[in-house]
Formats: sequence, C-alpha cells, structure tokens
Amino acid sequence: MGGLGAPEIILVLIAFGIIIIFPVWGYRAGSKRAIGPIGGLLLGLFLNWIGIIIVYCTNRIDEQKSYNFPDQSSADELKKYKQLLDNGAITEAEYRIQKARILNSNGY
Repeated sequence: MGGLGAPEIILVLIAFGIIIIFPVWGYRAGSKRAIGPIGGLLLGLFLNWIGIIIVYCTNRIDEQKSYNFPDQSSADELKKYKQLLDNGAITEAEYRIQKARILNSNGY
C-alpha cells in the first residue's frame, strides 16, 4: 500500500508549481525591468514571492532615465567656427556661411 494518495499528489503539484511558476514569472517580469530576465529568474527561483516583489520594485526599462545633453548654444558654435577660421582650418567664406546658418536657425 505504498501508493500516492490525493494529499501527496496535491503536495507534489503545489511544490512543482512553486518550483516552476515563480522563476518563470520572475523571468518574464524581469525582462521588462532594469534587473533583466536572468536576475528575475534567479530571484523567483531562490526567493519565490519575495523575489517577485523585488523584481517589481525595480525600474521598468521604458522608465529608465536617458541623459539628453543640451544642444550647443549659438555662441558656442560661433566660437568653435571662429577658432577653426583663426587656425586656418576653414576659409572666411565657409565661416560666413556657417555664421549665417547659425544665426538664421535661431531666428536672429
């Protein structure tokens, strides 16, 4: 009479579900977050529901801050072209063309 009964089968299914569900859940949630899919999988595998909470506490990929550096000001661009003119890298005509482009693009 060493067969598995209903209580044992239920426990095996629950244990199997915990072993499979949390890592898969962590992998899928982590792939959309800064932690990454492997990090989510490992947290789900080793910490179960606590790991899933940790995964959801990380930033989403689309929420990560991107650093947009401001464009150069007109004065900076003019200064750059003036230095190129002074060094002989561009001609007076090229300098005037760039100066007109910069001043016209800013509405001056």
